[in-house]
Amino acid sequence: MDQLRSAIQEFFSQWGGDQFPSFARILESMDWVSWTLVVLFGVAVVIGVFFSLSSRRTFLAEEDVEATTDMLLARLKQDPSVLPPTAILSRLGAEATLGLLEYGDRVDDLDFRYRWGSVRNELLYLLSKQNAFGPIYALARYYRSAEKEEPDTLRIRRTALIHKLGITRHLEPNADGAPAQLRIRCHPAEVVGDLGFDGSTLWLVPAEPAPPPQGPLIEMDPVEFDTLERAALNLNIRRTPMAGGGFRIKLEKRRGLWVVVGEDIEWAS
Repeated sequence: MDQLRSAIQEFFSQWGGDQFPSFARILESMDWVSWTLVVLFGVAVVIGVFFSLSSRRTFLAEEDVEATTDMLLARLKQDPSVLPPTAILSRLGAEATLGLLEYGDRVDDLDFRYRWGSVRNELLYLLSKQNAFGPIYALARYYRSAEKEEPDTLRIRRTALIHKLGITRHLEPNADGAPAQLRIRCHPAEVVGDLGFDGSTLWLVPAEPAPPPQGPLIEMDPVEFDTLERAALNLNIRRTPMAGGGFRIKLEKRRGLWVVVGEDIEWAS
């Protein structure tokens, strides 16, 4: 140890170390400006250490992000109510949320569907409030109305139908087993097409008489255009002659794609 101490002293003496002021003299010579700089430097060091420790796992590798998204999506498919819809959309993004919507609409389990209904409605609402192309395009694909070559009236009707019934576009038969029917009141010049309804579809002009229903009934009125990019559609769902509801679906055309932006309950029984 004595030899090491002597070597260190000899090293500093060669570089003028014996001329360095002592620590006490340095403290005595410092004014308020020097002390301010020292304090600021110390605060900067503490903040830097804190953020380096707290955020070092914030930026995950790409495979870690994908694994995290897949795990969350799998968890939501088991129980869609484990997170609020705002957190679901922010953590999954539009594409994975689209996958969750399509999965949830196909599940028949009553307990799942009970929890799924409110989550689905809120997710559709949150997506419709965004103007970015990604969320709007994901929403249009969910509504099966992303083909811009199709007539607007067809895309609007299909969007409204999926908005109320889900992507299966299925309404349960009545107690006697009679299947549901979709009846569409349309303008004589309107293009007739396939809306993907799971059952029979009957297209009628406004004044044309309709046969009496044999089972549950879905009725669509003619599409009402406020402008070229705003429209509304009245849709009635009659599960029985005494039970059902009437809805007014409001839509907007964004980036060439129709999305539902509002819904009013006209009547319910």
